[in-house]
This record gives sequence, C-alpha cells and structure tokens, in this order.
Amino acid sequence: MTVRTTILLAAALAATAWAATAAAQEKIKVAIGQRQVWDSQVIPLGVEAGIFKKHGLEVDVTWTAGGAETLQAVLTGSVDYALTNGVEGVLAAYAKGAPVRIIGSEMRGAGDIYWYVRADSPIKSLKDADGKTMTFSRPGSSTHLTAQQIIAKYGVTPKLVSTGAMPATRTQLVSGQIDMAWAAVPFALDAIKKGEFRIVARGSELTELNDVSIRVNVTTAKFLAERPKAAQGFSRAYAESVEWMYANIDKSAAYWADVTKISPEIAKEGIGFYPKERMVPWPISGLDYSIAEAVKSKRLEKPLTPAQIKELVVEVK
Repeated sequence: MTVRTTILLAAALAATAWAATAAAQEKIKVAIGQRQVWDSQVIPLGVEAGIFKKHGLEVDVTWTAGGAETLQAVLTGSVDYALTNGVEGVLAAYAKGAPVRIIGSEMRGAGDIYWYVRADSPIKSLKDADGKTMTFSRPGSSTHLTAQQIIAKYGVTPKLVSTGAMPATRTQLVSGQIDMAWAAVPFALDAIKKGEFRIVARGSELTELNDVSIRVNVTTAKFLAERPKAAQGFSRAYAESVEWMYANIDKSAAYWADVTKISPEIAKEGIGFYPKERMVPWPISGLDYSIAEAVKSKRLEKPLTPAQIKELVVEVK
C-alpha cells in the first residue's frame, strides 16, 4: 500500500467516523426566556463546553421574552423543551389540561429579581408605590409571581403592567411610560452604579421563596413517551452544565459578559446573586407553597391532587 493510498484511506475513515457521529446527534429544540440573565446561560454554556454533544444531542435555541410566550412554544410543538418558566403559569396550564410536564427546577428563590426607578423619581421604596405602574415580564412568569407576592407583603397597590423583555422595559422607564421597571441581575447594574437609576425593591426580600422553585423547566408528556433516551440525555447534560458553569467561573463569566455587553467584573458580581444550589435541577422544591399561592391568586381553582402532582412532576435522571 502506497503512502498516498494510506492517506486517502485514513481520510475516508475519518470522514466516515465524522458522518456517523453527526448522524448520531439527536436534535433538540429549546425555548429559553430572557437571554440576558445568568440562569439562561446553562444551555449555551453547556453547548460551548461540548456537554450536550457528549450526550448525543444537538441543541437549537429560541429566545423569548419569558412567561407564557416560552410555555406556549412547547405546548404548540414548536420546541421540545421550555426553560425558565414561572411555576404558577405551568401549574395553571396543567390544570386546564395542557400535557405539560415539569422535568426540573430552574431557579429557587427570587434573589436575582429587582425593581428600579429613574434617579429623579419620587418613589423611594415600595411604600410609595400606590397607584404607580410596576412591571413584570409576561403573565405567569416568575417576575409576575414575585411582583404579586412582594406588593402583598408590603400592603401596597401599584398597577401591575406586563412589559416583556428587560431592554424594552428600560426604554419605557426612561421615556416616562412606566414608574418602576423590573430587571434581573445583571441588567442595568452598571447604570445603577453610575447613579442613573435606583433600586426600590428586591425579590430577595421574599425570604420565604428561598427554597421554592419559582422557575421550572418543562417538556410534554408526548416527548417523554416518544423520546425517552433524548429526555434522559438532556436532563443529565443540563445538570452537568450547571456544575461546569460554577467549576469554570472565569470562562463562564467571560461568555456571559460578552453576551450581555457588560464588564467581566459586573458579570462576576452578578453571578453572586445566583448561588449554585439555587440552580441545580433536582429536587423540585416548594411545590405545595406554589400551588397554595396559585389558588390564592386564582390561577388555580383548587389545589392539585397528589395523583396530579405525580403526573405533572417527572424528574428524568
């Protein structure tokens, strides 16, 4: 065998191996809310680190403004998974007959969420919020849940308004269309440090949510039944990606800083608002609390039964 023949044979074998590997990669479509926040980086960073590929998955991401927009994408079959969903919105959809299934916790607690005003605003705290406009992303989102609970805690009556994504919300605040803008770390932190805005309320004030999964990751019953191997691979890759993010903080922070156009210093400071234990996918925590709150807010007519909860929550590992 000549050298040239050997080289050609090796190239052919390599090409065949590459084609086989590519063919083995199963495509997963995912909708994720709010691209700017840290917990939304689990999938992109896991893909960058090769973790999903290791589990035989190719991930196609669609970004949304959060809330019902994200959940609707999976319910209509546009995607296989919807991540960063407000848990109350998921509970309400399930109670109405949607074939949704919770496969993991996405975030416990609301320490990453806050509300801010312009520097010249007369609003100094939520005590001044009566009659003012206070925003959240989308109905059923974690920002909606947190806004409802924090105004109930302080006994104030602002007008709650859905404004979608954070950049659009900030624009409405600057132009005077709204009084209090919602945000999640690190959005607007640089401007707050410069004195352009002031924080008037923080989700971290709701300490009762610290052990509650306020955002969850979901798929459908059909996907779990028809593609169990892909479902297992996805859940394992997601959990590994969370571990990788925190084990490689410098790389992760640099990636996040580039995506959000913030400094690496602000990125690292922002990560401090997201302790790793709040982001691990299992177990799904505080569901009884969330169900009770959903009944209180009339998103559920009555509590889910134990049988319904068993059907709804499927921890694929």
